[in-house]
Amino acid sequence: MISPDGDILANYLKIHLFGYNSKETQILTPGDTVVVVETPIGNIGLATCYDLRFPELFRAMTEQGAEIFLVCSAWPYPRLEHWLMLNRVRALENQCFLMSSNSVGFNQGIQFVGHSMITDPWGTILASAGDTEVIIKSEIDLTELETARQQFPAWADRKDWLKGARK
Repeated sequence: MISPDGDILANYLKIHLFGYNSKETQILTPGDTVVVVETPIGNIGLATCYDLRFPELFRAMTEQGAEIFLVCSAWPYPRLEHWLMLNRVRALENQCFLMSSNSVGFNQGIQFVGHSMITDPWGTILASAGDTEVIIKSEIDLTELETARQQFPAWADRKDWLKGARK
């Protein structure tokens, strides 16, 4: 993550490498650190592409104070519905804003779904793109995050004993 002044604020290495019909696991080394960056606009949690399928990463970022998730991606067809759903669900279940930027068009024969979006803590899409290159924007108000958490206090009902529980 780079500041407006060009300073490197944080580095994030993708934790969950995509193995399905991909060479990521052969050519990349996965990261092992959850990254949340304090910025003047809010605490931002970083994720990449396939990470979106793993709710525990987003919960960990939220527990570290994330208010906004930034997800950069190269999400391919035909999994458009997965992309749309997971963006909204990660925002909703953590009561955070989520901003995603996804590739569009073709690269080496692979078509990407696009549909970058900005989602609020209720899982509502505030701004979205289609499958062409475009810039989207939306104003966000971090007080909406606290409002959502007060109006629907699901976090208060969590069972701490489930953290890391396995059979």
